[in-house]
Amino acid sequence: MAQDIEVKSLFRQFKEAHKRLKEALNLKEETDIKRDAVIKRFEFTYELLWKTYKKIARLQKLDYFNPKACFQFAFKSGLIEDEQLFLEIIDARNKTTHVYSEEEAKKIYEFIKEKVLAAFEKAAELLDKSSDNF
Repeated sequence: MAQDIEVKSLFRQFKEAHKRLKEALNLKEETDIKRDAVIKRFEFTYELLWKTYKKIARLQKLDYFNPKACFQFAFKSGLIEDEQLFLEIIDARNKTTHVYSEEEAKKIYEFIKEKVLAAFEKAAELLDKSSDNF
């Protein structure tokens, strides 16, 4: 019981973070500050999503301790549709943490705009559909 409350709480936080990511991307002016804000919001949203999957796995008595394993679990469970895209998302997230260059930041920003936002949107839809199970 307590764990399903934790899943629902994490999922609500993910949806709020996703909303804030979308708001940042929808700002009209293209500036370095907007790009940096989008990347930071991407990081928060990503963290909440994989941790939501981790909690769902725990409800099923499965233990996964890293994002890759959690996203693979989510793919196998029908909670994400494109496993390869989520592997690319993991790579982008790792780059935001471990490597910083202006050019890399621009690439990550474009990737978030072109692919990540929609992937997170679809993940939210699939989680919504499955929310009765957790």
